[in-house]
Amino acid sequence: MPTFTPRLNLTQPDTGNKLWETDVENWANQLDKAAAQYLSIHLGGAAIDEEVIFDGHFFDEDVSITEVTMHAREAPSGAAFTIDFTKTGIEQTKIASIADGSQKGNTAITGLSFTTLEEFGIKVKSVGSTVPGSEITILVHYHVQALP
Repeated sequence: MPTFTPRLNLTQPDTGNKLWETDVENWANQLDKAAAQYLSIHLGGAAIDEEVIFDGHFFDEDVSITEVTMHAREAPSGAAFTIDFTKTGIEQTKIASIADGSQKGNTAITGLSFTTLEEFGIKVKSVGSTVPGSEITILVHYHVQALP
């Protein structure tokens, strides 16, 4: 039974297929790795509750958001710093966060994709109540979707 590469869904034949193993496998694996991409967004200054901090981005290819990594120069305190994604201005309830008192956070994201026609954005959903958190770098991990 054939298997598929994890990102681009390229068909891998059963073991023992010498043409695949010698000519195609390494190329297909590297091509699949190239589907993993990153978008870096920086929030300068202190975070503001309910502020749209990034908007109006259109991806060149259909993509699936898979993870968010964040780092704050000044950690939020009193509450977590959280963000949500927007799709053409509509919140998606896919929350990523930096915990209260922490300078970094990592969140897996599932079930969120964008076509080339859908506008991508990020909105702050909550900030620390004592210190909001500031100078925050947001790294959005995404995969280019497989061809249909």
